Amino acid sequence: MKKIIYIIGLLSLVACKKNIVPKPDHFLDERQMESLLYDLALLESMKVSESHTLDSLQFDAKAFIYKKYECDSTALAQNMVYYASFPKQYDQIVHRVDERMKAQRDSLNKAMQSAPPLEPNIPKRPPLPPLDSIHP
Repeated sequence: MKKIIYIIGLLSLVACKKNIVPKPDHFLDERQMESLLYDLALLESMKVSESHTLDSLQFDAKAFIYKKYECDSTALAQNMVYYASFPKQYDQIVHRVDERMKAQRDSLNKAMQSAPPLEPNIPKRPPLPPLDSIHP
């Protein structure tokens, strides 16, 4: 939540000025930035809905992102600030990420609706005898 507030604050500060943010040393192009934001959104939604699964796998989302995009937290922050200094371009990237997320959600919903329902594989027990039939 703090990161989101930080990004929004940066967006509002740099939206009124000329580009004063230099291009990062480890620059991610628009396509890479879109993929990175998509991965972050996907991992965040997984963390919210399936946190126990990720915890049991000992999955470190940040380490995954850093390894996949060959960057560190500083490079990631610099790229976020850089793209935030171009509000229209950043808005287009976020819009494309949103469209990808919606398409993925719709695809999963369609697959879930067409799949047969899963029945639990629990062996059936015989019914218990009535209480009045039990003699001490």
